[in-house]
Amino acid sequence: LAAGAAPGATPSALRRHAAVLEVADAALAMSTAAEIAVLGRAAPPAAPGRFWYARMRAPRLWWHRLSGHAGQRSVFFQNAVRIALALAAARTIAGLDTLPHGFWMLLATLTLTRTTARETRSTVRVALTGTLVGALVVAVLLSVVGTDTTVYAAALPPLMLVAFTLGPVKGVGWAQAMFTMVVALVFAQLAPATWQLAEFRLLDVVAGSAVGAVFGLLAWPRGAHDELRRAVATMLRSAAETVVSTTSQLAAGGAREPVALSPGHRSLQHALIMAEAAYAQYHSEPKELNAPDDPQDWQAALMSGHHTLWGADRLLVPLEPTVVPPLPRDSAASATRIGDQVAAGMLLVSARLDPSGDTPGRPAAVDPRAFVDFTVEPPGAPRSYYATVEWLEALMTDVERISERPRERPHGGLG
Repeated sequence: LAAGAAPGATPSALRRHAAVLEVADAALAMSTAAEIAVLGRAAPPAAPGRFWYARMRAPRLWWHRLSGHAGQRSVFFQNAVRIALALAAARTIAGLDTLPHGFWMLLATLTLTRTTARETRSTVRVALTGTLVGALVVAVLLSVVGTDTTVYAAALPPLMLVAFTLGPVKGVGWAQAMFTMVVALVFAQLAPATWQLAEFRLLDVVAGSAVGAVFGLLAWPRGAHDELRRAVATMLRSAAETVVSTTSQLAAGGAREPVALSPGHRSLQHALIMAEAAYAQYHSEPKELNAPDDPQDWQAALMSGHHTLWGADRLLVPLEPTVVPPLPRDSAASATRIGDQVAAGMLLVSARLDPSGDTPGRPAAVDPRAFVDFTVEPPGAPRSYYATVEWLEALMTDVERISERPRERPHGGLG
């Protein structure tokens, strides 16, 4: 990015240059992503800070994920703690009460516990119905066939084929009913079994599902909804800090080095990873059970974090070491003021999203033209100034889209 103004270029021409640079940068990122998708680690090196994970070995990526999600605010950590506590409780109960075939209780706890209390209750209700139906069929079969293992051996393969193909498609009720029949036929071949085997199976599933329901209620019962609001609010606060620090560095100039990721931007990257994980879990939860009327455009919020991170690195991180002159006084003051105002807009939306804040709720509609003037043209402003303003205006557009109501959103994607 040329730091100086092009000779004879008008402010409108410099704005067009900045817009073209934005489009060219997006096209370069898309082409690099396509090369990595096709060629993997053999793809040409990407720009510093971008696709940082493409050339990392698997152990480093595993460590990056483990260390990044080893905290209370990670939905992966929350799910792991929830399942671990539920399994520990189920194992304790099965051991103390000496339940017959107690591992069925652990299996029921593992498979029926969901990320929200309401979803767990709904799943348990369907699963218990399916288990009861399967237990009744098994009880009748064991009573009629008795100890003739030949019948069980002949019926088991086709039953397993149907159970493991049809069960996952039909849902948890069908899966539990068919699995109950499968395990009953397996155990009937290992030892003499009576209709009470179906009773034990039903008892273990009831106990395991009860443990899962209790821990689903006690540990993060609302799933990812509140955590997503909190994670996005944290991400926007980190993005606001990045905007302020980036505009300050651009205004001051100085030495620039090609780095994998600017140290000041690592916190934004981590916050963005937390928000994306919460967003993925949020969309895995049935909306009729969890915030069915949530109108928030979470994808627009996540894109604002990506635009902040990539834009800041594009403006600050060169391809080779260089020294960037400071912006002229008027340009520096204007860029810093606009950056502060964009950061203020991010903080406003963050405060309204955060469920632990004083005034949580839907973000108020933000009109970027109401309090930020992106049309300011300081005398002698260089191309880098207009590139910075173009980036800041795109970020404010993201903030505006986060705050819009669905019926007001224009068509055409996130821009």
